[in-house]
Amino acid sequence: MLDVLREESAQSTVEYAIVTMALLSIVLAIAGLWRAGTDGRLAASAARAASHGVASMSVIDAAAGAKDIALY
Repeated sequence: MLDVLREESAQSTVEYAIVTMALLSIVLAIAGLWRAGTDGRLAASAARAASHGVASMSVIDAAAGAKDIALY
C-alpha cells in the first residue's frame, strides 16, 4: 500500500514540475514579444517581411505569390 502512495506522490511531483516549466516558458515568451514590441524590433521585422513580397514588383505577380505560399 505504501509503495502505491509513493508512486502517486512522485508522479504528481513530476506532473507539477512539467506544468510549472510549461507555464514559465509561456510567460517568458510573452515577455520577450512584449519587449520586442516596445523596442520597435517587432514592427521592423514585420515591415521587412512585408516588403520582401512586393519589393521588386509594382504589380502583384500571382505565380510568385503562389510560390511564396507553397514554400511557406
